[in-house]
Amino acid sequence: MRRREHAWGLAFVTPISLQVILFSIIPVGIAIVAGFTNWNAIKGTFDFVGLANFAEFLGDEKFWIAAGNTLFMLLPIPFYLALGILFALGSHRRTPGSRVFRVLFFLPYVSSIVALVVMWRWIFNYQYGLVNQWLLAWFGIQGPDWLGDPTWIKTTIVIMIVWKMIGISSIYILASLNNIPESYYEAARLDGASPVRTFFQITLPLLTPAIFFVTIVGIIGSLQTFVEVQLFTSDGGRNYSAATITYYVWEKAFVSSELGLASSVAFFFALVILAVTLIQFRLSRRWVYEGE
Repeated sequence: MRRREHAWGLAFVTPISLQVILFSIIPVGIAIVAGFTNWNAIKGTFDFVGLANFAEFLGDEKFWIAAGNTLFMLLPIPFYLALGILFALGSHRRTPGSRVFRVLFFLPYVSSIVALVVMWRWIFNYQYGLVNQWLLAWFGIQGPDWLGDPTWIKTTIVIMIVWKMIGISSIYILASLNNIPESYYEAARLDGASPVRTFFQITLPLLTPAIFFVTIVGIIGSLQTFVEVQLFTSDGGRNYSAATITYYVWEKAFVSSELGLASSVAFFFALVILAVTLIQFRLSRRWVYEGE
């Protein structure tokens, strides 16, 4: 019986294991090795160059501009996290229309990112967009060139990311709210605690695991921002003003055909993301309430 159980276990595990090996582990291994070569799809070169690729992109001004833009993409996280908590609290307390708003705010997350970007390009269009021609013009304000001005293009992307992520954040927070025992609030009311104190002393500490999860996922996702940049701009924006590191990798790999250089940047960036994630887990011990 035990052998039969092991056999069935292997039968179920083998397909997914092969999938991970063939489509994850092997490609990642090839990419790491390629990062130390001058692999060029056009020239057909594949020679070992050591750390030359790392020295090249670390000395490239475009890379550091992209790195700064990547850090800028972290700005949406506190905004959609705070708004997600507010919407979750409203839904948890059965505010009228909360179910309708819950669906409406969750739709952007499950919708096609291409369709969302096309819609936002229309909304923020300089000549006939809703923001400039309807909202700001009504107050007599000349709207900026949201998609062409290097100062505003990143802000436009940040606004769209906040709008997109509110729904999924509120869902995670709402699920955590539903798991808080009502007896905690009853005890707080008996002790005469105000709603504000109840929120900061009971609700918020018990929400910290969900907040930590949303923060970690948000940081990893924001650091890998790519589709929005590619669809909002054709070349990373004027003066490379909207390009991120992920866009830089794509450009080197599929525009310049410098696959070795792109692989070295991707490997280096993966190590950075891993380090940031580990630091977040380390710091979480100080503020995330794990319970008894």
